[in-house]
Amino acid sequence: MKSNAFDVMGKVAWLWACSPLHKKWPLSVFAINVIPAIQTNQFALLIKDELPVAFCSWASLDLECEVKYINDVTSLYAKDWMSGERKWFIDWIAPFGHNMELYKYMRKKYPYELFRAIRLDESSKTGKIAEFHGGGIDKKLASKIFRQYHHELMSEVKNRQDFNFNIEKEN
Repeated sequence: MKSNAFDVMGKVAWLWACSPLHKKWPLSVFAINVIPAIQTNQFALLIKDELPVAFCSWASLDLECEVKYINDVTSLYAKDWMSGERKWFIDWIAPFGHNMELYKYMRKKYPYELFRAIRLDESSKTGKIAEFHGGGIDKKLASKIFRQYHHELMSEVKNRQDFNFNIEKEN
């Protein structure tokens, strides 16, 4: 890894330490969630006054890796991060109130992209699938594509004995 990658990793580690959710997670999850994002340049890091304030990362998964990820969010290998076109936010950290800035940045930077994420409810440990789209894509088209993704996903997991995740779309 280049020295810049280590600089990014340090800034993200600091954000993790400041996040009420992330600071409870083991270092192994940091390695799984952050290092591949930096290696593949699938991340955004917002800086204000020379300090990191927000970070997000995403993986571009194929259907098989998507099913694997939903079933176990710690299951992705580095090779999985660029296995397909189905984008998933892996991390979203804004511990100082810069969530909306990160959201607007991503909508502008990736105007025609679709992303999904597993949103965690810290109190119940329940994950829900949330959908996000860039600011330039037609909402009806985005909705149609998300429905297709959901249909493909449900078709893939309905007969799997090893699938543990309760698929519930967040409204």
